[in-house]
Amino acid sequence: MTNHRTRNWLSGVLTLGLALLIIGPLVALVSQTLFGSRPGELWRQLTAPVTLTSLRHSLLLGAGTIIGTTLIASPIAWIMTRTKLARATWLHWLLLVPFMTPPYINAMGWIYFFQPHGLLNQLGAPAGNFHWLFSPFGMMLIMSLHLYPVAYLLLKTALNQFNQRWLDAATVHGVSAWRQLTRVTLPILLLPYLAVWVLVFTKTLAEFGTPATFGRNIHFEVLTTTIQKDLSQWPLDFKNGVLTGSLLLVIALLAWLIQQLFLNRPAVKLTTNQAPKLDQRPVTTVLAAAFTSLLILAAMGVPYVSIITQSLFKQRSAGIAAGNWTLVHYLDLLRFDSPAFQALITTFGLALAIGILNLALGLLISLGSVTATLPRWIRQTLKVLGALPLAIPNVVLALSLMILFSQWFAFTKLYGTVAILMIADITLFLPTTVQYLTTALHEFDTTLLASARVFEPSQRRILFKIVLPVLLPAMLNSFAMAFIATSRELVVALLLLPSGMTTISSFIFQSFEQGDASQGMALAVITVLITFMIMLGTNRLMNPTTKNK
Repeated sequence: MTNHRTRNWLSGVLTLGLALLIIGPLVALVSQTLFGSRPGELWRQLTAPVTLTSLRHSLLLGAGTIIGTTLIASPIAWIMTRTKLARATWLHWLLLVPFMTPPYINAMGWIYFFQPHGLLNQLGAPAGNFHWLFSPFGMMLIMSLHLYPVAYLLLKTALNQFNQRWLDAATVHGVSAWRQLTRVTLPILLLPYLAVWVLVFTKTLAEFGTPATFGRNIHFEVLTTTIQKDLSQWPLDFKNGVLTGSLLLVIALLAWLIQQLFLNRPAVKLTTNQAPKLDQRPVTTVLAAAFTSLLILAAMGVPYVSIITQSLFKQRSAGIAAGNWTLVHYLDLLRFDSPAFQALITTFGLALAIGILNLALGLLISLGSVTATLPRWIRQTLKVLGALPLAIPNVVLALSLMILFSQWFAFTKLYGTVAILMIADITLFLPTTVQYLTTALHEFDTTLLASARVFEPSQRRILFKIVLPVLLPAMLNSFAMAFIATSRELVVALLLLPSGMTTISSFIFQSFEQGDASQGMALAVITVLITFMIMLGTNRLMNPTTKNK
């Protein structure tokens, strides 16, 4: 009984500590907004032209990206479930590559490719033919090409679960194609589409990299870039940054709550599993291959060719010309005294520490949320805390931590140190870790532990021989995701990095802003390659049987 009470007490303390870590910064932000100004002054700031313009641009970008991802993901999900291309497993993984690439790198690639005197212009195409891309439409297109894998995965799952027999039965009974669409297909697929739209809108609303690179080139400020500008560019406007951050937080939380309502609704359960029928017609296969090739060319070919080319130029102004090619920018990455190498080492050190701490904290939350002997309020609170960071835009969390540790917890002397950056990254990447580990714990066969306790008295052997091997794939995947996410995070690094420190993302962004693209693009290429190597290595370790396939 004493052990039970002690465990509950420790669990309660841990839960309250996590609540302070995750919810405390948000409370500090909202309090700063509500009590830092009089109501009249607050309303004038809220209705200021700059704030309203940023809000309008954010909502417009979110709506446009929803339309773009739907138009891209719907046909590709159908192609990968209903045509011969569905048998190509490698193509499925290739279609996910754009989401693995940091969005600001994709945006830089598009700028270098289509801008006047850019790569396409140097290859002979008239520059004026693509000026329309440097507009809000072009920005929506870039965001859609980055986020379509998210929509594609959800829609592909929905189509795989769709029972074709329902449509066959409707056809037998003479139901028209239009009535089949409106009475059978759309009601079943409506919920997945709504979930996709809310998820895409939330991610677009919180995106900073693309608006900071591409958006500022076309003077298209959104809420995230307005906050960063108010906090880091002269003249500083901390009060307006706090207000804009609170506005963005409210919108993001509302979108997250709507998404949770969709996710908690019961899904359609199929009585039997039936493999979808593949359209074997040659015309369908040719059209599907053409659409897929065009998508891969736009989502991967354009940015990657542009980035690699920029990293090989001796002089950017000379462009594509004989004798203007060099590997010196890659060789500089190997010099111990080069800023790029220092950024690489700093990022990997931070990523390693953040990945380990994130895994440890995520494991505690997952275990607490599924342990039936703990009080209900602890389990429910841990579930909420494990998912809530998904609703917090990165720039808002960075701003909230600045307020919390510079005012409320100033006595800790942590403000201005790397600890704040680590707290922000651990919090942001926690939901992914919790999701992986909670799923693994739910699938854990408890009879294994019951049998082990009968035949093995050593708890240590049970832990290392049974528990850890079963949970290892989820733990490895969680660590890899946190490691990769840390190396690509941009706005948190820009706002919270201590003076004199540089990470991969901040180095690339500063190189882009200063017009010295070559070394920044070389580091971007290396970063993308390392990301792919980590993903492939993790997949190989978790699925060793794939070596023989």
